[in-house]
Amino acid sequence: MKNCFLSISAILLAGMGSLFAQSEVTPPAFNGAVIKVFMTRMAATVEKIAVERQIPADSISPVVGIALQIDKTGNVAEWRYMDNTQEGRDHAEFAPATAATRRAMEEAYARLGGTWSPATLADGSTVSYTSRMTIRIPVEKIRRAQDADPLLFMGEIPGENFHNWAKMRVRYDGRFTEKGVEGLVHVRFYIEPDGRITIGEVVQSPDERLTKEVLRAIRSSKGKWTPRKVRGVPQRTAYDYRVNYHNN
Repeated sequence: MKNCFLSISAILLAGMGSLFAQSEVTPPAFNGAVIKVFMTRMAATVEKIAVERQIPADSISPVVGIALQIDKTGNVAEWRYMDNTQEGRDHAEFAPATAATRRAMEEAYARLGGTWSPATLADGSTVSYTSRMTIRIPVEKIRRAQDADPLLFMGEIPGENFHNWAKMRVRYDGRFTEKGVEGLVHVRFYIEPDGRITIGEVVQSPDERLTKEVLRAIRSSKGKWTPRKVRGVPQRTAYDYRVNYHNN
């Protein structure tokens, strides 16, 4: 009886091992390469299309999620966009792709013109497979390529120079440090075509008074910006300023 039980157990374990082996799936490949290569090529092609067609960089989503269902024969049976309006596995923590982005994505896919190899099980049989991927579009790179006359702060491309200038003008003193106020302040503002500063949105801040200090510093930068130009015409340009304050 004991030997019979052991034999049955061995058969069950062997069957389970076979089942697990069958459930191991090798994802689809694009032109023989892993999906990450496909994602990189898609981002680069969208960038190229945006520059060629002069699609405004501000109209392009920096992050795009897509779900491609590749059937057993290697055909794309379904193309879906993932974003924060979707449910289930297609839900993602970013906004829906803009119409301009979707058009560029679909044209980029057509330009790639490659073929998919279907997903396979351990025994070599093919299966339908949904590949979900997040593609990051180099929006700032697109903007620089489009702008012969980029946005400047005190004659330089804004970055560390503006960060240091603004931080020196924010009074992060005992009013905050003694009360343990610290964290990220993220403000989106606009440089208008005439050089004026317009505050757009306080995206994040740990303290309202600290927000006011940062906004005061940003507003005081009026007159130090050179608006970006497209074909010689000054443009309204968004700028995101982020700074972390720590109570050391």
